[in-house]
Amino acid sequence: MPRPKLHSDNTILAAAQKVLLTKGPSSFTLSDVANEVGISRAALIQRFTDKKTLHFKVMERSTQEVRDYFAAAPKEIGLDPLWAMLTDLIDGMGAGDDFAGYLLLEWNDVVDQELNRLARERNALVLTAIHERLPGEPHDPAIAASLIQSVIQGACMQWLIAKQGPLNTFVIDQTRRILSVLYPDHHFD
Repeated sequence: MPRPKLHSDNTILAAAQKVLLTKGPSSFTLSDVANEVGISRAALIQRFTDKKTLHFKVMERSTQEVRDYFAAAPKEIGLDPLWAMLTDLIDGMGAGDDFAGYLLLEWNDVVDQELNRLARERNALVLTAIHERLPGEPHDPAIAASLIQSVIQGACMQWLIAKQGPLNTFVIDQTRRILSVLYPDHHFD
């Protein structure tokens, strides 16, 4: 009879994500994750097979979290609902303490086909959410959404090179700037 699981898959995946962000995808080991969770390496292998599978499951979980976030988010059209969604989303980035780890994860999203598929889905979910909330005037919502998303992603890279305060504050300020250029008659607080 199999032994009962003392740790849920979700607990293990959260610990694996923490280790991935700390050590990077190429440097983390199954032993690192097992130690973080408090289980044996053998138990981890029994549940997740190998390092690559565990990494994929972490990113699959992350993608599901993005799906769930946007499924639950209000779908109101307008600049105020858009701003509320964007500030909530960007605040979720936090101060940026582990942002370099996310950048390393992004590199794997570029080079691994399955991880890239998940990254493209997350990217499309964000772009669609922005697009769905934009008013139809005065700009084409598809173009405006792409610009807004580009500024958010670019601001993350700017912050990484020349940190100016917390990441979320910096990105919110840059997002406010692009929105103020696109919609000068609206106030974004």
